[in-house]
Amino acid sequence: MPRVYTVSFKAVTISAVQDLISAKGSSGKTCRVRRIWLYMNDTTLQTAQGLKLNLKYGNATVTLGSGGSTPTPRPVDAGDAAASFTAHANDTSQATTSGSFVDITPVGGHNYAGFDYTFPKGEEPVFGLNEGVIFELNSTVTGTCNFSGGMTIEETGS
Repeated sequence: MPRVYTVSFKAVTISAVQDLISAKGSSGKTCRVRRIWLYMNDTTLQTAQGLKLNLKYGNATVTLGSGGSTPTPRPVDAGDAAASFTAHANDTSQATTSGSFVDITPVGGHNYAGFDYTFPKGEEPVFGLNEGVIFELNSTVTGTCNFSGGMTIEETGS
């Protein structure tokens, strides 16, 4: 039976290109990305600006970045076991792969509107052992902007 987890960060000052959320698969498990999101949560109005966002897939051994945090994936169902995949948030040194990255959703967003995308059933990006997905910000943010964001991941397998 699949288990669903959320990996997120809250009220983090972001001003540089970085991996917002990244996840790497583990042995015997398959993961599907269900949703990705990013919202600015400042109480004062910041400079209006576009955000260059991307979700990419690493098809070979992925090494997650550094400089951020390692949040614990939270199960949506409190009775579920801990997730097997590894997650990072806000890595300023970005992830690498021994293969290649494939852009899945190279999109734009706006700091006022945020970005929230749920993948249609059957079209979710899938990753397994040593593969990974990275939700990244590919543009520098002007000024001090605080963001919250995350990724919802479904994990299946033994």
